[in-house]
Amino acid sequence: MINLAPAVSEKIAQLLNTSGMLSDDRFTKITTQCAENKEKIIDELIKKKFNFKFIKFKSNICNKKKLQQWIEKNNLDLIIHLAARLEHERCSKEEFFKTNVDGTEQVLNLANSKNAYFIYVSTTAVYGSPESPITENTSVDPNGAYALTKWNGEKICKKYEDGGLEITIIRSAPILGQRRLGVYKTIFKNLQNNSFIPVLGNGDNKLSLVHVEDLVDFLIYLEKNKKPGLTVNFGGKVPGSINQIIQELIIHGQSKSRITHIPLQLIGLLKLLAKLKIIPVTSWHLSVMHKDNYYDNELLFSTGYRYRYEPINALKEMLNYFKQNNKTAEKN
Repeated sequence: MINLAPAVSEKIAQLLNTSGMLSDDRFTKITTQCAENKEKIIDELIKKKFNFKFIKFKSNICNKKKLQQWIEKNNLDLIIHLAARLEHERCSKEEFFKTNVDGTEQVLNLANSKNAYFIYVSTTAVYGSPESPITENTSVDPNGAYALTKWNGEKICKKYEDGGLEITIIRSAPILGQRRLGVYKTIFKNLQNNSFIPVLGNGDNKLSLVHVEDLVDFLIYLEKNKKPGLTVNFGGKVPGSINQIIQELIIHGQSKSRITHIPLQLIGLLKLLAKLKIIPVTSWHLSVMHKDNYYDNELLFSTGYRYRYEPINALKEMLNYFKQNNKTAEKN
């Protein structure tokens, strides 16, 4: 069960093309059709290249009856669980727990019935806002309903792991992809309108971000190289400072925007505004966006995997998508 980003189908097509399995004409045809026919393409390409079938669950993981019917119908030996309520969705605490905790346990229970290898994509938000670099041994201190429920999801995974189910937990930093704008939508709006870009603090801090294609590569890598029992941080390549990132986006977007630094003394007021949903960020965002927030890669690299993509390029792709699909992007 995979919730793949739009970039995934094109990424797999590129891998096939590089391997010589597709002619140039076939590669062009596949990549240009991705947006219109991505499910069919993903199914076709995965079967050829990775020797497994992509099966999509078209319902809600909280619907136990449909989930059980789907699991029983399909012969599954790998489940990649990415379904979750996200931080910026601003839903109730009860909704977070229903999806991220109860829903996860339902999927785990059914995965256990199939003895399927289970990959759970968690979040680095479980750490709260500690000093960087952050390692897998850093104390967990979840801040907010999203982080707390993802941490509870991890604990349920450990329960099933103790019972013999093969599980890998990936604690991912924020994932960047064209159709997942999240809090960056406000930055892109300001760039398009040549408005100021607010940056909390002096902007010299570094923030780990993950290019969606790196995460996809790692998931494919784990399908071929199982790592049961592993809980690992996935932070992407460490980008430059926040100031450098914003400046690159200003240049890339040919915007007249300028950075405006917001004094840290205003964090208390900003958190109140966030709680009242007046500003488009959460208390957790405000806790980390002015600090260094990056991860030690030693454990990840010990698996043999290496990052390949620059996070700044993902941000540029997201800005391009926003500008080209402004009305649609407004809803994402």
